[in-house]
Amino acid sequence: MEAYAGVPAPELADSLATAARRLAEALTAGHPADASDLGAVARIPVVLTARARQAVPDPPGILDHSSKTPAAAVDLAADTAPPYPDARAPARQASRDDSALPGPKPVAPPQGASPARRRRLSQKAARTVADGARLVKAADHRDTHQWNLVAEDDTVLGHVEPSYGGTGRTGRNGWKYRLAGSPTAGGNPARTRQEAAAQCALTWIRAATAPGRRSLTVG
Repeated sequence: MEAYAGVPAPELADSLATAARRLAEALTAGHPADASDLGAVARIPVVLTARARQAVPDPPGILDHSSKTPAAAVDLAADTAPPYPDARAPARQASRDDSALPGPKPVAPPQGASPARRRRLSQKAARTVADGARLVKAADHRDTHQWNLVAEDDTVLGHVEPSYGGTGRTGRNGWKYRLAGSPTAGGNPARTRQEAAAQCALTWIRAATAPGRRSLTVG
């Protein structure tokens, strides 16, 4: 990977997007793929991944594989970054103040490219995505107190937010969740934010592995 040594991450990302677009156009037209484009698509993600993992170690996951039951979701109010960050996003600052962190920037697809519709995922693949997901404060968290359940590639899988209807001073009666793109909250309110995040992850796995499921974006 010496050819990419010293090349800034944003330039690598732009080169990867350009190569991927040219490959897609060649495949659509039935033309042979360019060797340089194939090399860029194969190597640049490896280079970016290696840099990210050198900077930040892998944090623990949402799901506990030993029991295959929901485990506590990690509160990302600490100074951590996903293993595959958007190179253009600013570094997050360590804080446990619920009014601090904005949500991740969505990664825009290359110009002229249409969002890909992903096929049904296997149980193993879906669990891998959910296991790497983290709770991140939404951009409007200060007003809504909403958290996003975000995969390692910054894709938002679902949302966790307070549930209201209680008789206490705040009116809260727990936490509810909903999948990304769905206006409807699922299930009964959970007692804690972490429990709601774990339920959201399991619901996303069921949706991602269901036959004839609706399109779910996963990176």
